[in-house]
Amino acid sequence: MKKKLGLSKILMAATIMLIAAFQCYWITRLYKEERDNLRKETDVLFREVLYKLQLQRLKSDTNYTKHGLPDNLFAFDVMNELRQRRINGPGPGNRKGDTMEKKLVISMNVRTPGEEPGFFPGTDSFNMPVLPPGPPRVVTFINKGGGLIDSLPLSVIDSAYKAELARNSISLSYGIRCIAARPEQAAMPRLRRDELKTSFIFVGLNRSYAYQAEFDNPFSYIIRKLSWPIVVSVLLVLLTLVSFVFLYRNLREQQRLSAVKNEFISNITHELKTPIATVNVAVEALRSFNALDDPAKTKEYLDISAAELQRLSLLVEKVLRLSMFETRETELNKETFDLKTLTEDVMAVMRLQFEKQGATVSLVTEGDNFTILADRTHMTSVLYNLLDNALKYKRDNPQIDIFLKSHSMHVEVKVKDNGIGIAPEYKSRVFEKFFRVPSDNVHNTKGYGLGLSYVSHILKRHMGFIELESQPGIGSVFTAHIPYREADVIYFDDKRRAFKETISLRRKKQ
Repeated sequence: MKKKLGLSKILMAATIMLIAAFQCYWITRLYKEERDNLRKETDVLFREVLYKLQLQRLKSDTNYTKHGLPDNLFAFDVMNELRQRRINGPGPGNRKGDTMEKKLVISMNVRTPGEEPGFFPGTDSFNMPVLPPGPPRVVTFINKGGGLIDSLPLSVIDSAYKAELARNSISLSYGIRCIAARPEQAAMPRLRRDELKTSFIFVGLNRSYAYQAEFDNPFSYIIRKLSWPIVVSVLLVLLTLVSFVFLYRNLREQQRLSAVKNEFISNITHELKTPIATVNVAVEALRSFNALDDPAKTKEYLDISAAELQRLSLLVEKVLRLSMFETRETELNKETFDLKTLTEDVMAVMRLQFEKQGATVSLVTEGDNFTILADRTHMTSVLYNLLDNALKYKRDNPQIDIFLKSHSMHVEVKVKDNGIGIAPEYKSRVFEKFFRVPSDNVHNTKGYGLGLSYVSHILKRHMGFIELESQPGIGSVFTAHIPYREADVIYFDDKRRAFKETISLRRKKQ
């Protein structure tokens, strides 16, 4: 059983680690995907912002005329073409010594199908067919004077880019840098995978300017976006961990109960054989040694047989109580009786056991009202278990004192002994089912672990409770509090009370 439990523990731990590892892998993969998507999105937005700003600058720096054409990147293509011609040196349409200060005319002739294209002499022409027929239209760019302003103010780019990021719900700190260089000459550093930067965007006709946006570490931003997947993953791991811990504790508890039950069966089987063997010996003596002729011996053997049969009956009753605990059903047949009289009857029944153990038993009462409404049979068993417990854990010259005291709403029953006592670490567990105080000699351990558990259970069913005071080597005091009858609230003292709804003891806060 221990090997199986150990294997279960290993498998549970391995399962939890695998689930945690898979969740970490999944979250890491989501993080990388989210970072790549963020890099692409910021890059596209930055490019679009610069294109729009270039179009606005082109409108403001030139005599720009548009007839029936929508906004498009045609102007950028024109600028790039002119820049390439200027870079490549003399050629058609790019005579040596020409400068951008001269008047520049770019014409676009819109024609219908079958119509010959028209040109302006001395100018570069771009033919673009347009579906709607109409007269030729011309787009003319005329320089206003001193050269074109190629660069874009960083403040303008920052304002436009910030607005675009806000529109797309991207809240990241960033900076924009500008490098003055021609595209084919600019030695731009390659982006590392862990960096969040946009690609270089080139702007300008006379001179190229490369713009790039650099972002701060986006870790916190991405983690906020992935907060729900992370929370779900953590909850899944925690739920699995708690479930396995709960399952493992149940397995250990089942293992412990199985071992205790096996020990209980072994112990009680031995106890059942003892009274049967004693009765057989007494009957054999009556038959073989003519004990019938001696009335005194006959009475002695019969008394021994009766005591052992009573002991056997009590053992059988304890087994029945075990079944009762398993089904959690305890029927109470309440009747009115005097608890003092019942205590005296139990003491009389146990007189032979007291004499056999050499115990001195006394009964002291305080008050005059000991009449209660309770189950007489179960109360008899409660008193018997308390007295039997005092005998089991006795020392030399055992002394047992019983005190009955009447209160306003309950009767207090106190059983005091001068036995071996109970260690403090076991005081809170003596009322647990099957628990027995450990002993150096396992076979010498007293009891079956049912008596005190049964007492506590019966008293709670009567809205009462039991408490223990004990010191090792000095003795123990068990105090049972039994209400006269059920009520909505039972006040035991200023600090303790019991409620009928919950049948549980509650203490007031001091």
